[in-house]
Amino acid sequence: MSLCINPNCQNPHNPDNLLYCQSCGSELLLEGCYRVTRPISKGGFARTFEVSDSGKLKILKVLTLNQPKAVSLFQQEAEVLKRLNHPGIPNAEEYFQFFPQNSQDPVHCLVMDKIDGENLHEWLEKRGNRPISEKQAILWLTQLANILHEVHQQQFFHRDIKPSNIMLTADGQLVLIDFGIAREMTETYEKKQAAGQITRFVSDGYAPLEQINGRAVPQSDFFALGRTFVHLLTGKYPLDLMADPYGDPYTAGLNWRDEANHISSFLGDFIDHLMMRPVKDRPANTQAILQRLSEIRETLYPTKLINSNLSKTQSTAKTQTISLERTIGTWNSGHSQAVLALAISPDGQTLASGSSDKTIKVWKLNSGKIIRHLTGHVLQVNSIAISSDGQTLVSSSNDKRIKVWNLNTGKEIINSIVNSEDIISVAFCPNKPMFISGDCDGKVALWDIKTGQYIRTLATHEYRVSSLAVSQKYVASGSWDGTIKVWPKSTFTGHLKRVRSVAVSSNEQILVSASEDKTIIVWNLNTGEQIYTLSGHSNPVNCVAISPDCQTVVSGSDDEKIKVWDLSNGQEVYSINAHLDGVNALVFTPDGQTLVSGGKDTTIKVWRMD
Repeated sequence: MSLCINPNCQNPHNPDNLLYCQSCGSELLLEGCYRVTRPISKGGFARTFEVSDSGKLKILKVLTLNQPKAVSLFQQEAEVLKRLNHPGIPNAEEYFQFFPQNSQDPVHCLVMDKIDGENLHEWLEKRGNRPISEKQAILWLTQLANILHEVHQQQFFHRDIKPSNIMLTADGQLVLIDFGIAREMTETYEKKQAAGQITRFVSDGYAPLEQINGRAVPQSDFFALGRTFVHLLTGKYPLDLMADPYGDPYTAGLNWRDEANHISSFLGDFIDHLMMRPVKDRPANTQAILQRLSEIRETLYPTKLINSNLSKTQSTAKTQTISLERTIGTWNSGHSQAVLALAISPDGQTLASGSSDKTIKVWKLNSGKIIRHLTGHVLQVNSIAISSDGQTLVSSSNDKRIKVWNLNTGKEIINSIVNSEDIISVAFCPNKPMFISGDCDGKVALWDIKTGQYIRTLATHEYRVSSLAVSQKYVASGSWDGTIKVWPKSTFTGHLKRVRSVAVSSNEQILVSASEDKTIIVWNLNTGEQIYTLSGHSNPVNCVAISPDCQTVVSGSDDEKIKVWDLSNGQEVYSINAHLDGVNALVFTPDGQTLVSGGKDTTIKVWRMD
């Protein structure tokens, strides 16, 4: 199917092998690359379509009202999206004008990333308007505050935050859409605002009074954010919760707390703070919002140690949280999406983190301060590793690129290494100028770190390589095919589902693997025999690490827990309620006294192992 977007076409449906509409003669291959495959929605001043660009699906937004103000706002949206660079904001690829056959009136078009998911209004309706939990609200508020931080840092504000303008993707991430009435806070805007020359756009029930009066400011987004979460936490449209049903809908307060009695006063008071009528009484900026959310999270969900009644003497874990929101200010707001990878320098002083937000951040481990921001990947960062001398960092991504960085300067040392498949994992060869990669096609490859040249393939799995562990003698790779390959020795089999993580002990006697089958297997690295199968997690196990003294294994899971195991007997020592969402990454400091964890909840935590 190939659709014609000529608004006057009598029969826009065409076979997908034509260049011109058989009804009106207009072009079907827009700009020589975009073929419209199906309509998605129609509303307001625009229609949206799905388009194919050489097989890759994207979104085409088409303006349906050809009036100067509507055209200006449409072009403004294209400009805003081009200037914003955040995984929680759609990427605008191209704005162009399409001229139908025999017409002098252009059709204004904007091509954007396709966001797979549904908006929160639809999502809430599909679940019978059942309110979200307090925990979910805190996670989503944090995501949206991080997105707004980027928007406001670029001197824009959205002006239309509401559930239908927030997309929920399959991996649980939120994306803020519809920047059609977003504005830039400029001196010209302020002058027009003072003169009453600003066009008023409001979504009833979500917009604050100052926006209704044509005087929107960045804090207007905070009011709308609060109203959005009133809707999500009660399952009811905000104006259905008016304290005075006959009052002015733009000034009346909401009687919403009784409808959300499952949340704490901490969160309820915070949402009321967002919705204060005077602008000056709302949070000053996104940093203040993130700071308060961090405090609420630590108050409501303090880290808990779950004691195990086992033979080993009870242990304790003292925690220090590097809350990325707390680093706002001089540094920025930290990762805005899930932390996927962690690495620590050989001296134990520097921590690096990679995220779904496409960035790598380098931290001073003892202070939690960010000292470097490494940007350049265009998709999520899957894996990072630091060299034996602590000078070089290598990163891999779903953008099919490996990047090699000078850890001291934050600059790339060589040009990006381009692979034919997504790179899932990387690891350095100890004391050698080489590193290993594992990709989505199942290949384990060896590379020269100085030149970026491919050397050879060490192993091949049937499916993607999810994890690598490299020692002086061995290279171990875990795969979605359920196996672990140990080069140059053999293949270990035993897991019932995909292997997500592998680790090799410093004495090269033990290999540990974690799987989606919710188990951890401890292997004799030299013989391939299974020593223990560790069970206890209630969800897939995402990551494992072995302490430098080879006495302890730690595991992190989608059940939000970190479990600590005694390697001498395979017994669970203790379990920690570590994160508000799945635990994705674990790494020990070289002295074994400190453990660092990274989670889907965007936080990094540092644990003292006594």
